[in-house]
Amino acid sequence: MTSIYTKPCDIDPEHIRLACEFLAEQGVSEFFYGITTKALMPVTNEFKKLRRRMPKEMLKARYGIYSSDSIRTFRQRYLQHFASGDEAYFDKNSPGPNIWRAPDYSGGKGEQFKRLMDEYGIVSRGLWLLPIKYNPDWFAVFVFFSPLDRKTLSLKLNDNREQIDYQLKLYSSLFNEQCIAQLNPISNFNCLSSKAIQVLELTAQGYSSEEIGETLVMTKSGVHYHQNRLKELFNAKNQAQLVSSAHTLGVLE
Repeated sequence: MTSIYTKPCDIDPEHIRLACEFLAEQGVSEFFYGITTKALMPVTNEFKKLRRRMPKEMLKARYGIYSSDSIRTFRQRYLQHFASGDEAYFDKNSPGPNIWRAPDYSGGKGEQFKRLMDEYGIVSRGLWLLPIKYNPDWFAVFVFFSPLDRKTLSLKLNDNREQIDYQLKLYSSLFNEQCIAQLNPISNFNCLSSKAIQVLELTAQGYSSEEIGETLVMTKSGVHYHQNRLKELFNAKNQAQLVSSAHTLGVLE
């Protein structure tokens, strides 16, 4: 598998610091944030890569937001070596808090996983799913880690559920405002080729097919192929709708 870390988004560190302070009050020591998709995307969804949420696919995410470089390293190691055998990773999650079951630490792999968790001071893990405005099949997700045992963490989060949900929605909005072009799943999981993105950007800027072809050294039919394929992917009837949809989903800033 790839050894290249998912890069941190370009974001104001103050937003991350404030989110860390708030979550620390709830018993959460570390988190990472991103935008994910429903586990089972509609079959009509043309972005096939968005239907696969397997660990090896998650490793290919280009960007994320992390409370620290330490948790970014943990995420990489976990997805590479342990997620595929972790039953909690494959549990169906609901909007709001989801505290994962304790891992099975028996056997050689389990013991290795226990050492990894101990190395990072992690006892309990979970995630908080939030709806976002960009697409009804997408969720904002805070994956969180805690030194507290599962029962204690669960009581703490559920006692303050409404306040936490409200605050996380605020932080999610701040993160998305600054980083939606990096975090949106279409771009983040490389659903479009670099050439398709160039054609989309120039189309959005009002270039004609001939001008796009000259700029990108492509034939007119090649430009039309990419434009038609983009309209299929974004379920757009025309180029104006295509550009509008790409802006709405954060693919175009």
